[in-house]
Amino acid sequence: MKRLLGFAACIVLAMMSITALPARGAGRTWTVIAGGGTRDGTVFLNAYFPRTLEVGTGDTVRWQFEGFHNVAFLGGTAMPPLVVPEGNGLLLNPQVVFPVGGSSYAGMGYVNSGTPPEPGKPHAYTLTFTKPGTYRYVCVIHGPGMGGTVVVKEKGTGSPASVAQQARKQQAAAVDAGQTMWKKFRVSRRGGEVIVPMIGDLRTGASVFRFTPAPLRVPVGTTVTWTMQDPFEIHTVTFTGGKQVPAFEVVRPQPQGPPKIFVNPLAAKPTGHRNYDGTGFVNSGILYPPMAPAALPKSYSLTFLKPGRYEYWCITHAPYGMKGVIVVQ
Repeated sequence: MKRLLGFAACIVLAMMSITALPARGAGRTWTVIAGGGTRDGTVFLNAYFPRTLEVGTGDTVRWQFEGFHNVAFLGGTAMPPLVVPEGNGLLLNPQVVFPVGGSSYAGMGYVNSGTPPEPGKPHAYTLTFTKPGTYRYVCVIHGPGMGGTVVVKEKGTGSPASVAQQARKQQAAAVDAGQTMWKKFRVSRRGGEVIVPMIGDLRTGASVFRFTPAPLRVPVGTTVTWTMQDPFEIHTVTFTGGKQVPAFEVVRPQPQGPPKIFVNPLAAKPTGHRNYDGTGFVNSGILYPPMAPAALPKSYSLTFLKPGRYEYWCITHAPYGMKGVIVVQ
């Protein structure tokens, strides 16, 4: 997979160098930042900067990925699902994970950047616009709340350099808003229950990849309920019993073509536990954003029966440090 996507990246870089040449009639290249966040992984951004970009016919837009996102122009088609059933598992949709379409766009049909081949490493996607129009795009991974618009006119106005500078200012403001949201974080208590929200903000695009800022201290017999208030992300609440956190994805190479990438059943499936004494693997399964279909779970409750110090993780975002601690006294 890395070799195939690395080859594709070389092609993209070559195309970028061509579009940058000051040839007569050549279009300009504009940059959009996809995502961002804090260095420690606490705040991640699910937004494009700028969200609306005006360009001219023949211009190229370059999306610089700073997070695990994609860019999908639907062109009148339905948004594809992020996962599709295959056998007894959930397959990450190849129509989302891998690139679809060519290097130019005239407003019709599905065109997709694919996802970055290696999260955390520089990655970019370019698309040249050949017809005037207003074209909306989305990140299929994070839903319609993470969207942007490219307005194509006969001749663009403004400067790519000034747009890039403004994009960085918008990104920095969104990071600040996410950090402020985290500073204001509070759990709530209701009788013998403690409610831990998993938070994000639709307006700024900020998501917090943490459970509580300090260990949560509760008496024996307390029920802790985790609730999804993040409009973009999915999370799990997973107690591993001291063992290694399982990976979220399972990659299965294929004899021909790209690999198949499945959601690890250890992450996807709830174990069904309602009580916890500090032993064994206990998992909520995937918890979904508040606007997800009603049948999908958006909260998880667990009652603590024995004193101790218990670590838990979000399997999806464990690589970014999403860990919590509960101290039962």
